[in-house]
Amino acid sequence: MRRTFRSLAVVAASAATLAGVGLMAGGGAALAAGGGGPTPPWESSISPAPLGSITFYNAQGQVVTGGNLTDSGFGAYAVASAPYTAATGYTKATLYAYTPVAGQNPGTWSGEEISLASTFPNASAPGAIGTTANPVQSGGDEFPFTQYITAFPNTQTTSGYTNVYDIRMKLSGIGLPTPTAYYDTVISVNTTAGTWSVDYPDYTQNTTTALTASPASPQTAPAALTTLTATVTPAADAVGTVSFWNTSTNTQIGTTQTVTGTGGNTASVTDTPANGTTPYEAIFTPSIGSADIGSSATLNYVVSAPLDNTTTTLAESGGGGPAGPVTFTGTVTDTTTSSPATSGTVSLFDNGSTTPFATTSVGAGGAFSTTYTYTAGGSHSVVATFSGTATQSGSSSTPVTFTEAAPACTTCNTTATISGIVPAGTLSISTPFTTTNPLSLGTLALNAAGTYFTASASMDTGGAADIPGTNFNGITIVDTQAGNLPWTVSALASNLSDGGKNPGSTISGENVGLTNLTPVFVSGNAIQAGDVTVTNQPPATPPVSPTDTGSLGLGGTAAHVIATDSAQPTGTVGINGTVVLNAPTSTEAGTFVGTITFTIAS
Repeated sequence: MRRTFRSLAVVAASAATLAGVGLMAGGGAALAAGGGGPTPPWESSISPAPLGSITFYNAQGQVVTGGNLTDSGFGAYAVASAPYTAATGYTKATLYAYTPVAGQNPGTWSGEEISLASTFPNASAPGAIGTTANPVQSGGDEFPFTQYITAFPNTQTTSGYTNVYDIRMKLSGIGLPTPTAYYDTVISVNTTAGTWSVDYPDYTQNTTTALTASPASPQTAPAALTTLTATVTPAADAVGTVSFWNTSTNTQIGTTQTVTGTGGNTASVTDTPANGTTPYEAIFTPSIGSADIGSSATLNYVVSAPLDNTTTTLAESGGGGPAGPVTFTGTVTDTTTSSPATSGTVSLFDNGSTTPFATTSVGAGGAFSTTYTYTAGGSHSVVATFSGTATQSGSSSTPVTFTEAAPACTTCNTTATISGIVPAGTLSISTPFTTTNPLSLGTLALNAAGTYFTASASMDTGGAADIPGTNFNGITIVDTQAGNLPWTVSALASNLSDGGKNPGSTISGENVGLTNLTPVFVSGNAIQAGDVTVTNQPPATPPVSPTDTGSLGLGGTAAHVIATDSAQPTGTVGINGTVVLNAPTSTEAGTFVGTITFTIAS
């Protein structure tokens, strides 16, 4: 059951200064003792004075002076710096935490039990902890200290009181009263970083322990005997012991080594690492106690599985004659699995050179092949070397020897430059209808409803044997352009006039239309059915006046697309169609003449 305190019994204050006391264990290394730093500002106000300080240790018996708030406790053990000799029979130790308040008697601070009571001495504890007569609490802070901070936060801003907590060890025994004397230490908390550190006793001289291995990681199995070496710096503070650990099994490697500072700040042990990854750690435990913080380093040592053995063969063809191309072939075989290699590279070396003259990849069945051209005569001794992979070792072939004679010719090949000009070609469009040979629509007739005059005529006046460019009276298109360029044909009709014989007698070009459009292809020509798309443009119906501003039929201000060639072949094609003319009934009698302009563009 945890106990929470809102006040402490206080006796008249008296000044007291804590002194660090080393704890010896029958010839073993001294436990790190407290002291050496400034005392907390409230220390002289506590009565009775603390008997000494508290030092925290991990499960290996190394000093712990800080850590993460989320970790389990302040360590595995908390050890008092001096024995309790006032009476006998006290066999249990418990840790408590208190939140200091500036200007308030320490006896009134809020606090809480943060560990279970544990029996001491603890013979199963490591090293000197297991033999010391001083009180030992086994288990450290067994309740998450973050819970205590939440329950009793430190909100002080006075110097010396900010973010600190007073950790105390109290003793108990069956049938015995709880003594008023206790041991204490002060910790600082950084809630932003989530860390804690011992503030009193003052540990100020930090050391660094670097761990190296020889041979260096990684190794290929079977692993060789490996020497682990720890170097503690600065050398002047490297006085104490170094122990080496396999942290995956929590076992010590070799025996604990002594370092004497400037007399020697390195320590070594040997081990044969197992296959896979072995995490090694070197832990420095200072013997100065009041100054140095033990530090450690972790080295993940990797021993990979042994590589498969391989063999490489090499053969050549084409060698031994006049200098020229020689083909090298071979295979790489994994002799461990009796199967061909499936990846990796092979390099070819000639006459003992360390620089390859050719490199190729291993392909299916472990085969490789490459061709090299010799330009001069000479003797050659070629070796193929497989580079190996992550699972296979490298290997080299036996040399292949041959002698090349001088080339059969000094200049065995030459080049001739040729050129040709592809003409740009032309694109043309034509009709047979001119001023002197117009397409006559005849006499316009009144439509059945009697609302307008109309007439039409086919452009196909050449007879049944229509051949564009030969016997054809429609639109003829001749395309000889290079580059298979597309083209588009558009048409724009002008207004028709009777030449001014009758005032205002004009028929709008919007009353001119072109319908029944049909491509006419030349037999054997590149342009064939499906290449040309036609678009009919019917006239305005009913007819519009010359003052209309639209764009009906073939009239208006913009040309109207009547045919496109998207397939882009060259050749000749004709386009037939029916020209239609409508005229309002208000049009005066007479002969009206106009033009249709056909434009082709690519």
